[in-house]
Amino acid sequence: MAKRFLFLEITNSEIINLITGVRAVATGRTSVGGVHVTIRGPYNREIPRKQIEQYDRQLKGHPLLLEGIGRFEVQGRHVVYMEVQHPGLRKIWWKPDFPVHEYGFNPHVTLYEGGNIDVADRLERFMKREGLKLLTWDFRVTAYVSDHRDFFKSPRDTAELFLELVNRGLVRADILARLNRALTVSTVPEEARRVV
Repeated sequence: MAKRFLFLEITNSEIINLITGVRAVATGRTSVGGVHVTIRGPYNREIPRKQIEQYDRQLKGHPLLLEGIGRFEVQGRHVVYMEVQHPGLRKIWWKPDFPVHEYGFNPHVTLYEGGNIDVADRLERFMKREGLKLLTWDFRVTAYVSDHRDFFKSPRDTAELFLELVNRGLVRADILARLNRALTVSTVPEEARRVV
């Protein structure tokens, strides 16, 4: 049976290009999922349009702030994420599979989810050093059905740029190239690489 969720989908093309670029470097493949925060669900029924519009209106009064890097492990998979802040999110948050009293309140955008602990470690360290702080008013609340593969647009070309973020000094232009180097550096200890 299909599960239904409400997503807070980020629609800012600059942030989408940056995050899908980070995902592509970390996973080695183009991301097909949108840049979103799961804010409610799963539901076992259709979500009324009026309810979706109400949540969207509640959130539109303030921008989203993407700042901070975190990590957790679930079922042997390592998840590295960017924290998302908004003063209205806590009021509409409902995730029965991850109750706040047990898992905390943790709105985030996933940067990496996979079984490679080395990639997760390196990505987490790199992104923490970058200290990104991104603010956007470009978002919307959308419904998602877990068995619909066409919810998001087709995969984005990771060569798309985020020049406005670069021009505003929020992101260094070479972030993806530096991330690629950080993830591919040899894991052989320095002592073992020295020639005696």
